[in-house]
Formats: sequence, C-alpha cells, structure tokens
Amino acid sequence: MPIMKDQHGLHQPLLPTIITTATTTTSTSSLHANEARDTNLIPLSNCSIIIRLLMVLFIGTLSLWANFEASKGFEITIINDAKHTPAGQYFTLFYVSNDKATRIVLNTSEFVENLLYPNNNHHFPKKVVHHVTLRLATHNFTHKVTNYQLQHDYVININPLVFEDYDVNYAMVSSVQRSMARIWLYDGESSAPPTLLDGLVEYITMVAGFVNVKDYDKVYKLPELCDQKWWEDKDPRVVAHLLGYFEEQQKGFIQRLNQAMKDRWEDRMVEDTLGMPAQHLCGSSYNSSKNNQLSNFTGF
Repeated sequence: MPIMKDQHGLHQPLLPTIITTATTTTSTSSLHANEARDTNLIPLSNCSIIIRLLMVLFIGTLSLWANFEASKGFEITIINDAKHTPAGQYFTLFYVSNDKATRIVLNTSEFVENLLYPNNNHHFPKKVVHHVTLRLATHNFTHKVTNYQLQHDYVININPLVFEDYDVNYAMVSSVQRSMARIWLYDGESSAPPTLLDGLVEYITMVAGFVNVKDYDKVYKLPELCDQKWWEDKDPRVVAHLLGYFEEQQKGFIQRLNQAMKDRWEDRMVEDTLGMPAQHLCGSSYNSSKNNQLSNFTGF
C-alpha cells in the first residue's frame, strides 16, 4: 500500500506541467501577434515621419518666400518692348537674363526708402507702392526715363538711348535711381510744385553719388537773400543744394518735408518744416557752406 501511494504521488506533477505548457503556448502566440502588429505599424510610422518632414519643409519654404516678398515690399515686372533691336538684345542679355534689372530696382528703392523713411517709426508712414514695372521703350524720347502712375502701380520707361551711353551701367542705374526717388516721394496730393519735386529727386540722386561736380559750377551761386518760394523757376540742381543745406542745418528736414507732402500742398509747408522762414537760412551762410556740401555729396 505505501508503494501505491508513492506511485500516485509521482503522477501528481503532470497536471501543473500541462497547465504550464498551455500557458507558454498562449504567451508565445500572443507575442507573435504583437510582433506582426508592430511590423505592420512600421511603414505607417515611417510614412507619418516623412509627411511631417515634408510639411516642415513646405512651411519653411513658404516662410522664406513670404520674407522675401516682404523685403521687396512690392511686385516687380521687367518688360522688353524692343527685343529685336540692338538695345533690346543688350537689355535681355545683360539685365533680364540674370535678373540684374530686378536687383537694380530693389537696390535703388532700398536706398530711397532708407533716406526718406526711418526704420520702425510710425510717425513716418511709407507711401504705398504695390507694383513697379521697368520697361524698355520701343522709341527714343527727350529724357533717359519717364514715369507714369496708375493708383499704386508705377511704370518706369527706359529710353533705348541709355544703351548708347559711354557707361551703360551708370546711365541705367542712375536713371532708375531718379525714378525710384520720384516714386517714393509724396507729392502733396499731386499739387506740390514740380520744381520742388525735381529738386528733391536731384538731391536724392546726389546723395546716392550720381553727380558730376562740373555740372554744378554753372548754376551753383545764389543771391544773398532767398524769396519765400525759393524753389520757383530754379534749376533742380540749385534746389537740391538748398535742400541739402537745410538738411545740414536741421537733421531730418528732408524726411519731415516728405511727410508734410503726404497731405495737400501748401506754400507754407517748407517754412513749417524748417520752423522758421527759409530766408533766414539762405544768403551768405549758405554760400559759405557750399564747398563742404559738394565734398560730402561726391564722397559717397
């Protein structure tokens, strides 16, 4: 009988062994299922990462494009209406194909904007400019460039004769510089004196370094006293030097005068901007400072 008990005891561990085996089998099956599910998730995870990277790249590109457009501030169109002429072919080769014409517009515009409108100063709001078109005209005309405006869109017409100049690039850049100066200047709601506006354009062009000192020897001297409307019937170069003198005496005068011309023109605008009659700043003190001004302009 004791032997029988021992044999029965030997068979007791068989049940736990069977249960353990079953449990192990179940666990193994579950592990294979998880691995299969994880394997299926890997392509989805990779696809999600790629989509996110593409989105980041797209947003970054869009941001760079937006910043570039904001830095320009306006759209630029280059048109060659004289493609089949020597001037037109030169324009295409040296200014259109390499975007040089666009860079000239941007650079000359930036110079004028920095001169007329202090950065981050809401007291000097910029004139609204939406679109600038630089066009090579098909025919010759009196001036190197002509401008015309339609609301906030501006067109600069380049005279083909510019490309017959001894220094074509100088003629091209200086012409566009004058045009961009005229574009960014307020004009008293189209009522400011043309001679004053021409003088302001000449002043900006001089400060930019486009000046021939010999041209000023013939027109530079002024009478000892200036009348109230000192800009009338004056050569633009004379007006430019007077403006330069006023700027020298009162820093920011040009910026303030331009802002004043945002409103309808009044003859007292210049005196109000100066804070005194212009006659007080003309005369001997002006003539004695002219040599310093010339050296400042040509030293740009």
